[in-house]
Amino acid sequence: MAMSRRRRTTGAGQTIAGQIQQLVQERDELKVQVATLTADLEAIRSALGRVGTQAAAGGRGGRRSAGSATLVAPPPERRKRRPITDPEILARRNAALAKARAARAERLAAARAAEQGGVAQPAEPAGVEA
Repeated sequence: MAMSRRRRTTGAGQTIAGQIQQLVQERDELKVQVATLTADLEAIRSALGRVGTQAAAGGRGGRRSAGSATLVAPPPERRKRRPITDPEILARRNAALAKARAARAERLAAARAAEQGGVAQPAEPAGVEA
């Protein structure tokens, strides 16, 4: 008798097919859940957007309940400064900036020296007499 090369299917093969079918069903159910949750999230976002526009517009009434959502207002626009045209004021401003830069440089140098183990005494800033 010649042996056939056919393989027999056992019960294990059927359970694998059943498991695959079950996984496919679960995947489909999860896809439906994701779609539902995505729709819910979009509804919540649009509701929050409406609440935000009402809050920005003042809403109805002047009072808010403790449970109502509060939104942060955008920061106010920065005011534009006019250029300094007076030469005397400009010279004093530049001198003050130079003095501040020198003082900052001395503080940084002292901090670096202290970090490296040496103790440096800060010198008098330029233009300051003791």
